[in-house]
Amino acid sequence: MLSHIIRGFRFGTVLSLSLLASGWAVPLMAQVKLEHKYVDGRKTVVHTTMKLKQTLTLAGMAQETESERFLISTDQASKRDADGKIRIEKKTDKLSVTLKIQGMEVTFDSDDPDKKASNPLLEPIVQLLRVSAKSKPVVIRDQSGKVVAVEGLEKLAEEIPEAFRGDADPEKIKKAANQELETLPSEAIKPGATWTKTSEMPLGGGQTMSFTTDYKYIGEVKEAGKTLHKIEAKTTAVSLTIADNPMLKLTKCELKPTESSETLLFDREAGEQQSSKGKVRIQGVLDLEINGMAFPGKLDLTIETEAVRQP
Repeated sequence: MLSHIIRGFRFGTVLSLSLLASGWAVPLMAQVKLEHKYVDGRKTVVHTTMKLKQTLTLAGMAQETESERFLISTDQASKRDADGKIRIEKKTDKLSVTLKIQGMEVTFDSDDPDKKASNPLLEPIVQLLRVSAKSKPVVIRDQSGKVVAVEGLEKLAEEIPEAFRGDADPEKIKKAANQELETLPSEAIKPGATWTKTSEMPLGGGQTMSFTTDYKYIGEVKEAGKTLHKIEAKTTAVSLTIADNPMLKLTKCELKPTESSETLLFDREAGEQQSSKGKVRIQGVLDLEINGMAFPGKLDLTIETEAVRQP
């Protein structure tokens, strides 16, 4: 289960407000509409850092996991076709990962992708990172921005270890992309507006973690010469389910976020998120049945993320 949880956490979203225009006053509580825009030919580069620290205690034995990941990714949009669909190729320019798990350590750097794990037990994780770093999936969005298809995952699915092949499921990737799109409210908002969204994160092996997040639109801010729109978010509930895994069953799950904060800045003019920075800590009871044996447990998981769109 540890290897699934350390695999990937993707957070995202944000919002806006305006005060003055053309020298005359606009009502202070004027509403604004925040929405993602997908522009023909646009190239977007994002730097993302993620740190994870986890203690999973089963039958009184603590298993420690720590990881740190740095990613530089590029989204390259095509020209829209006659039906209004736009293809966006997603490429990894740089990926470096350090993972410590149960006293073992493994590192990966896309600048030296063929380097083997020092411990053969961790080579499947390195192979997953190796193949993921060179893959170039394409997401296809319709005129509304919704992802309607994902292409280019066949080779990825062939080359990654079998235990991780669920990561290459186009339907799961499509669902995750659309969940991010749906984070912004569909209606116009004003400072102080709040809304709640639920999202799911597939962890592999039939495991899915669900989050309930409360958002609040703060308003307009200035940063590096840009007018951005600030949103604050807080995870208020979390749960885990396990399905279609005969070897692993969840017998009791009482998890809750004991610490949570996230700040998002949205560039309304560009229709893109400028940055996000957040931290969430999840703690609670997690009792498992593994191959028919009961393992009462506890989970303590902290995730810190920061993503910044580059000029």
